[in-house]
Amino acid sequence: MNLRSGLMVASGFVLGICFGVLAPTVHGALADGQKGSNTYQQLSLFGDVFERVRADYVTPEPASKLVYDALNGMLAGLDPHSAYMNEQQYADMQAETSGHFGGLGLEVTETKGLITVISPIDGTPAAKAGIKPGDMIVAINKKPVIGWSLNKAVNEMRGPVGSKITLTIKRHDVHKPIIATLIRATIHVKAVKSKLYGNIGYIRLASFAQNANRDIHKAIVHLKAESHDKVAGYILDLRNNPGGLLDQGVDVANDFLNSGEIVSTHGRHPADDSVWYAHANGDLTKGAPLVVMINAGTASAAEIVTAALQQNRRAIVLGTRSFGKGSVQTIFTIPGHGALRLTTALYYTPSGQSIQDYGVQPDIVVHEAQKSNDRFPILREADMPHAFHNPSGLKAPPLPPRIPLPAVAKSIATYPPSNWPKFKIGNPATDYQLQMALKLANAMIAERRTPASQ
Repeated sequence: MNLRSGLMVASGFVLGICFGVLAPTVHGALADGQKGSNTYQQLSLFGDVFERVRADYVTPEPASKLVYDALNGMLAGLDPHSAYMNEQQYADMQAETSGHFGGLGLEVTETKGLITVISPIDGTPAAKAGIKPGDMIVAINKKPVIGWSLNKAVNEMRGPVGSKITLTIKRHDVHKPIIATLIRATIHVKAVKSKLYGNIGYIRLASFAQNANRDIHKAIVHLKAESHDKVAGYILDLRNNPGGLLDQGVDVANDFLNSGEIVSTHGRHPADDSVWYAHANGDLTKGAPLVVMINAGTASAAEIVTAALQQNRRAIVLGTRSFGKGSVQTIFTIPGHGALRLTTALYYTPSGQSIQDYGVQPDIVVHEAQKSNDRFPILREADMPHAFHNPSGLKAPPLPPRIPLPAVAKSIATYPPSNWPKFKIGNPATDYQLQMALKLANAMIAERRTPASQ
C-alpha cells in the first residue's frame, strides 16, 4: 500500500480532527522484537477473533466497522494523539487546517471515559455558548456519553450546518448540569484579532491554521498604521490556542525574533530529527517590549511559540501553566481509505528541554478569576490516557534564563479582586489577565525609555 506522509503538532480533536501539515518520509520497518513468525502469529490471532465476531456476535456488524474500530483501538493504546481517520475524517481535518469548516468550533479529547473540552475557538458557536476549557460533556442531545469513544462522540456532535444540538455539561464546582444549545455553523476561523490600547498593540491568535503567520503580519502592519507608527510594545495573546500547523508556529515565532533556535524535533528515526532557527531581521516589531499570555488551553504549536520567545529572552510570559503537549504527529495518507496520524517524535524548546507533561511555566502567574464556583478543572496533557512521560525523568524542568522582571511585577496580584466583573476574554474591563498584561507592558516600555535602565 502506497503511503504518503505529513507532520502536525496539535493538542487534540477540533470536534474530532486535528490540524496537519506536510513533512517527513515514511518508515515501515518493524522493531526487532516484532519481526519474524511471532508477528504473523499475532496477526493470525487478530484474524481468528475478527472471524469469530463476524460469525457469532449477537448482531451482524460490517467488516469495515470492525476494522476501523480495531485500528483505532490499537492506536489509542499508544498515546492520546495517534489515530486512524477514514476518508471523511481526513477530509474534515484538511478543511480545518484551512480555517474554514462546518461544526461547533470545539476542541475535545477523551480522558478517563469522559469527553472533555480542551478549548473553544474564538467566535464559534462553542465560544458564544460559554463553553470553557475543562468542561466535561456528559450528554449529547440528552444521550449519556459516559464510556463513549472520542470518535463516537465527535460523530454524534457533527451534523448539517444550521441544525441544533444540545450539550449537557458538568463544570467543576458547579453543582447543577449546564445545558448548552448550539446551532452548527460554518466556521470561519479568524485566526488573528488586534486592537490598539494607547501605544500597546494587542494581538490575539486563536489557532495556527494555514494563514496564521500571514494574519500576524497584517495585524502588525494595521496596528502601526493606526498608531501612526507609535506602537511601543506588544501583547501576544495565546490563551485557549490549541495549536495547529508546525510551520505556522515556527513562522509566527520568527515574526518576533531575529536570531536563536525556535524548536527542534527528535524521533526514532534520524529523518524525524529537525531544528528550526529564527532568521536575521525576522522581528517585525523591531525588538519592542513583548508580553505573551497563556493558560491551560495553550497547547502544542502555541507552546512552541511561547517557549521560543521566553527562552530566547524576547518576551515575558504571563498567565497560567500551559497544556503540556510536546509530541509531533505524522500524517500518512492511505489512498482510498483515509489517513493514519502517528506520533513519530517529541519536540524540544531552545533550552533543549521537552515540555511534555510540564507545559510552559509563566514568568508571572495570573489567574482569570478567583477561586470560586466558576473555576473549571485544569485539564492537561498528563491527564490524558497513555500520555508520554517527560523524557527527562525530572518532576519539573529547570528554568532557563529569563528577562529580568520590571519592578511593577511585584504589585501584580495572582487573582483578581473579589468584586471583579464576570470574565470575558479580550475585554480589559473584565479580563483581569489582559489588564495585568497591559500594566506589565507599560512598565516594560517605561523602563526601556529610562536611561538608567539601558
